[in-house]
Amino acid sequence: MTAVETVAVELATDGRVWVDGVEVRAESTEAARAAAVARVEELARARRRPLRMVARDPDGSVYEVDVAPPGVPADPDARTMPARYAGRMAALVEASRRRERSAAERAEALCQEVCGEYGAGHPYALRVRELHGIVMARAGRPADGVSVALDVARGWHDLGSPDASWDAVLTAGRLWEHLGGAASSEGVWLGERLARALARCGERGAAQRSAVLRRVDQLRML
Repeated sequence: MTAVETVAVELATDGRVWVDGVEVRAESTEAARAAAVARVEELARARRRPLRMVARDPDGSVYEVDVAPPGVPADPDARTMPARYAGRMAALVEASRRRERSAAERAEALCQEVCGEYGAGHPYALRVRELHGIVMARAGRPADGVSVALDVARGWHDLGSPDASWDAVLTAGRLWEHLGGAASSEGVWLGERLARALARCGERGAAQRSAVLRRVDQLRML
């Protein structure tokens, strides 16, 4: 489970306030509180995840407030999607398993909708984009699926979500294995990307990375 990030807030009696060490000026203590919350909300939107504000008052008392402005999921890794998307995503999974021709087009439409509303790097968008990659792979475009899954893994990495990034890397790895040697040059390129993604995962990706690099060497010989 992803830990909630904390943001330290220090208030002074003269209206000054520091948010993670950066001063935010205000005319009074009350104005400083509002300014601090506004700054933390801005940080939460930029990081696309809820933040926990740990504030220290001038008298030394400490209080904590969870800050999750509109558009920022309470679940930072979007393990639970909004109902308006969850049902459609479940239907797409089933449709792609049955190899329905419309699945890829429906997945692309949903991806465009969510990315258009939240931006391609939002947790909701990353979840839908990963599903889109899986659907493309099942529709006969495994290389495109691998590429999308790797892009998603990088997106989670940039958001500071190592577990979600790891899951996306594993998805990319499973799809890459289905490429075989049919397109060795493409397999090599994607394998090298996969190896770099596994390297970002640290120790838990070490064994898989070694296996991928061995397979890349084999593909170079085809």
